[in-house]
Amino acid sequence: MSKENTETENGESSVTTEEISEKRIGCAHYKRRAKFVTPCCNKLYMCRYCHDEKEEHYFNRKSVTELICTECDTRQKVQAKCIKCGVTFGKYTCLICNLFDDEDKKQYHCDGCGICRVGGRDRFFHCERCNMCLPVQLQEVGHRCVENVSRANCPVCLEDIHTSRIPCHIPDCGHLLHRPCFEQMLRSGHYACPTCQTSMIDMTNLWNYLDSEVAATPMPPEYANYKTTILCKDCHKLSTVKFHVVGLKCQHCGGYNTCQTNGFHKDSGTSDQCETSTPSSSRSGSSSSQPDTTEQRDENDTTDTREEHDTTDTHGPDLPRANPLDEPPQA
Repeated sequence: MSKENTETENGESSVTTEEISEKRIGCAHYKRRAKFVTPCCNKLYMCRYCHDEKEEHYFNRKSVTELICTECDTRQKVQAKCIKCGVTFGKYTCLICNLFDDEDKKQYHCDGCGICRVGGRDRFFHCERCNMCLPVQLQEVGHRCVENVSRANCPVCLEDIHTSRIPCHIPDCGHLLHRPCFEQMLRSGHYACPTCQTSMIDMTNLWNYLDSEVAATPMPPEYANYKTTILCKDCHKLSTVKFHVVGLKCQHCGGYNTCQTNGFHKDSGTSDQCETSTPSSSRSGSSSSQPDTTEQRDENDTTDTREEHDTTDTHGPDLPRANPLDEPPQA
């Protein structure tokens, strides 16, 4: 039907048959020329997402053994072309995943992941330990491996990550979460990984702001000499710092992403230096009825200082860190 024959009385042109047929190819998720015969319920669906939206159970497309050509309605086994009319079911065809798609999304099948991904094989590599595809930039600068990290659900929406069509954000800590969930967390004022509480973005500007707030907000005299032991969630080191209601600054990385490991205590006033230490109950747990002498306190201070330096030396070098990038979604 030509466009000249489709004009109406008011001069408007109707949609051509070519445009109608083009719109009817596939569904909202894929453009293809075949329908699956689902073995779970023996019904016809264009894809697994169409099935899952209408049924109360999930459908594994790898279990499909038969399909129907949408051009000639011929029922046949799963293959790339129709045995009757010869039409190709999809420009991209993967008979391992039973995936057919006419849209060019730079799809490729990853044997390690066991699924088809989008984005181009040359842009990603498969990490055996993480058991997922990662951008090649992370292969050059290094990344923090978390074993089988993509097999866990998103910690925000609790939906599957490995087979998700939604891109996943990869923070420096290596844990995954959907990019929309990550952006929603930032809009809500949450900047720490929901799995390990490590900062997911560069927090330098906020730490500088808190430095100025601490300097402008002195503690009352009765609390000015109190100290507490903290654990930094970014560098994972212990520090003994002066207590402040605004925040407790890590003495190693300078961040405020910290938490107290015990209560605060009043400083003796002999030294304002903050050293790395571990929580100890021996200093306040003495059962002796006689008061401590000056020599005993000096010995205790020397022992504590020696233990503190030993603890500091046990920390190994940090693992290589990389800028956050996205994992390729499933095709």
